[in-house]
Amino acid sequence: MEVYTRLRKQYVSWKWPFSILACCIFFQMSLPLLSQNAPVTTVATLSGALPGTINVPVTVTNFTNIGAVSLALDYNYSILQYDQGIPNPIFPTMASGDFDLGNGNHRISIGWYGGNTSLPAGSTLITLSFSYIAGTSQLTWFDNGPSCEYVGESGNVLNDTPTSTYYINGLVCGGLQVPGLISGANSVCQGQTGVTYTVDPIPGVTSYHWNVPPGAAIINGNASNSITVDFSVVAVNGSITVCGVNECGNGPASTLPVTVNLLPIANAGMDVTIPYGTSTTLHASSGGTGTFSYHWSPENLLINPDIQNPQTVVLTSTTIFTLVVTNVSSSCQNSDEVIVSITGGPLSINPIAIPDTICREETSQLYASAGGGSGLYTYSWSCTPPDTPPWTSILPNPVVSPDFSKEYHLTVSDGYSSVSDSTSLFIHQLPTAMISGGDSLCDDGSVATIVITLTGSPPWTFIYSDGINSNTISNVTVSPYVFSTSSAGLYTVVYIEDSHCAGNSSGSAEVKVFPIPSTAVISQEDNVIHSDICCGNQWYKDNVIIPGATNQSYTAVADGNYFDIVTQNSCSSDTSNVLNVIVIGLTHEFLSNASVFPNPASDKIQFDIPGCSDQTILVKIFQGNGMMIAQKKLKLMSNGFYQMNIQELVPGSYIFQILSSHCSGQFILMVQH
Repeated sequence: MEVYTRLRKQYVSWKWPFSILACCIFFQMSLPLLSQNAPVTTVATLSGALPGTINVPVTVTNFTNIGAVSLALDYNYSILQYDQGIPNPIFPTMASGDFDLGNGNHRISIGWYGGNTSLPAGSTLITLSFSYIAGTSQLTWFDNGPSCEYVGESGNVLNDTPTSTYYINGLVCGGLQVPGLISGANSVCQGQTGVTYTVDPIPGVTSYHWNVPPGAAIINGNASNSITVDFSVVAVNGSITVCGVNECGNGPASTLPVTVNLLPIANAGMDVTIPYGTSTTLHASSGGTGTFSYHWSPENLLINPDIQNPQTVVLTSTTIFTLVVTNVSSSCQNSDEVIVSITGGPLSINPIAIPDTICREETSQLYASAGGGSGLYTYSWSCTPPDTPPWTSILPNPVVSPDFSKEYHLTVSDGYSSVSDSTSLFIHQLPTAMISGGDSLCDDGSVATIVITLTGSPPWTFIYSDGINSNTISNVTVSPYVFSTSSAGLYTVVYIEDSHCAGNSSGSAEVKVFPIPSTAVISQEDNVIHSDICCGNQWYKDNVIIPGATNQSYTAVADGNYFDIVTQNSCSSDTSNVLNVIVIGLTHEFLSNASVFPNPASDKIQFDIPGCSDQTILVKIFQGNGMMIAQKKLKLMSNGFYQMNIQELVPGSYIFQILSSHCSGQFILMVQH
């Protein structure tokens, strides 16, 4: 029968019984959800699959009073090919079919409809039979709502949300190969490090899983096919194992048994003291259980260095003998030392300074290294050039901290004889950094020069600070170091070192940055001109400085063009506006009753000056800011008035000054057009 399935949204030719068709038709209905939840449906994960037929069970839990089932499962067709579905015998009418999704995946649809049925937890609902080819395929439930659904005993669709809770996906993974032989040492010593173990790459794995013996640790390469292992001093025998890992888990393992050999016992015995010019026998304890070889050094001071208890030659100086014990079967080695001290005989010293080169203010220790003689020594140290006061010491190993390089002289006496020798100590003088310079700047892009003078052995590295920020300068090879800055601050060197030592710094360089003063705006009242800046004024007349004119106001004593420049902290402003000042003389008759009409005016004006009958007058016109913009000579008209054309003036307020040989005056005119 040809059935339209809700799961696939297309026609598929299945030969289903009518009861299955009824199931599908039943699932097309819009049914309400009840509180009962759908069973948990799990498709199994199958690992180690081999090419051929494989069976993957679909199991259910909470399968209680179920009346219909609809399921959809996607898989990779290049890995698996669906053969058939084998339902639980309790569902003889359960049907399944396979459909090509067109993207490399196929979808298996499963359907059943019948009487209300229940299954024990973990029962198999249906077994899916595939032809397995190779590789790994996900088995993924496809749930878009009706594609995966269960219907309960009342014919209601059961809750199956969220999908991941009710539909558990599975995997089919191919079998992983048994790893090849593990290459690497199968016999190691306790404490041995950097041992490498490797296995050939295994096809189809995503990583590798290694195990190592107790007390050993993988230090590199874990999860790869090659590892590096360190064996601690308490490591014990065990096995190195490795297996491949894919999505389904671990594959079979390959094993390499590893013997961790104990370290032999190395005991060179107690330190001994013998008289000068005699010999002794050295004694090594047994290396433990097994066969061991023994080797002592220095070889030239032993009759036979390759036996357990060798005889020394005649010794004339204290000597440290080293014993190496080797396990013959495992080649594991351990070592120990013994000191043979010499007393009596010829007195000897070997003075040394450790270290023999230091920076000034550091310390070095002098060692007498006396031997022979009676063993009862007195010490007398001195140095050249001598210190003030002269330095001396009676200690065998004094600590010194000279200011300059010295030759240290030692005399040792054992009560019978004395010997003398010397050793050198070289002192690197501490480098210095002296900073100087600085300036007071105006905030106009000016810079100050700062000089850092360096002493010592280049290259130098130093850190200087402006009080807030620090800068590190490295690999300086030339002194002085000079730089420019426009940033204010008190500059100091906070750290200095040369190629040998850290040193000392001194000095400072202060940079002050002052703002440029605001440009003054000046105004005039009678003969007094006034600046809007309180301080730092300097008045000029006709571009020439007026000596001593530094107040906020200045009384003009002569006609001219006046301006002001403000200087504060040695920084000067821009030039102020310029005022043309006509000084009103004491001999002029100041006329305050000059009349002008019309006012406001737009074309021409006429004005008269009562009491002034000069035939010619000079008229100066000023803007409100005090800047003169025009001057004209006018003649007295027959009607006793003076007339002037003002068409060229733009609208605004203007001050008119009237000057003649006998009188003067002024008035304010409003111009409108």
